[in-house]
Amino acid sequence: MFKATRIITTSRYFRNVYAFEEAAVNFAAGIALGIPLGLVAYKLKYLDKRATAVSILLSGLYFTGGVGLYLPSLAFFFSSSLATRLAYASKKSKGAAEREEGRSASQVIGAGLVAAVLTAMYGILADHRDKLLVPTLAVLASSNADTWAAEVGALYRGKPRLITRPGIEVEPGTSGGVTPLGALGAVSGSAVVGLVALLESALGILPLSAALIPQIVLLGWLGEVFDSVIGATLQVKYYCPRCRTLTDKPVHLCGEKTVRVGGLSWVTNEITNLLATGIVALLGLVLQTLL
Repeated sequence: MFKATRIITTSRYFRNVYAFEEAAVNFAAGIALGIPLGLVAYKLKYLDKRATAVSILLSGLYFTGGVGLYLPSLAFFFSSSLATRLAYASKKSKGAAEREEGRSASQVIGAGLVAAVLTAMYGILADHRDKLLVPTLAVLASSNADTWAAEVGALYRGKPRLITRPGIEVEPGTSGGVTPLGALGAVSGSAVVGLVALLESALGILPLSAALIPQIVLLGWLGEVFDSVIGATLQVKYYCPRCRTLTDKPVHLCGEKTVRVGGLSWVTNEITNLLATGIVALLGLVLQTLL
């Protein structure tokens, strides 16, 4: 009995050592792949300079879990970046557009850090991969759903309504504002990651049952809902006296310094993203533990 236990313990030890070594090699490969991909993203103005550097580091973390998790992360990054660029003109006309230089480093961290950490854990903790796979994919789906909701929602001709008080209309770009098109975009964005995972499952690239795909897509969509609720209740809000509109920024796009009118000062849009994806990760872990 004691000998059998010792053999199992030794086996787990060497399996985890091998997993760590493999993860280290994958991290280096992810950095190598991230450099040209980051430069392309910078050239296309998907990212600014600092965000490009951060994306290269995150690329290494995403690849720590192997090709199976790297491909969904690429689907998230490029589909969300493309959606942002395609919706830019519409958002600019409504005064809700972001910088032309592309996403900032803080935005990249807010959207991708939780997924990157989970992916690294998946690569290193060999004994817990069965519990980490769905939460990791769900967080990627959630981040994609959030971006797609904002960009597709920008095409809506009417005004968004506050998710916590549907009777109140808000200006485009206001945190917590939702639209029918945005809701459709959220489902579609989450489904993109789900479809990539389904294809990988069918090809044997990812050790994932196809029956878990609906759970991943649902969790991804819920993540966007959590993001909107946190944005409407906790996220800091400012008012631009020149444009007479709410914004998430202490300095509005017009250059005018804004006045804080609500929310917690430390809960920025990036913190909101981290909180929402963190909740999705916890929900995914709980479901995988209970089911």
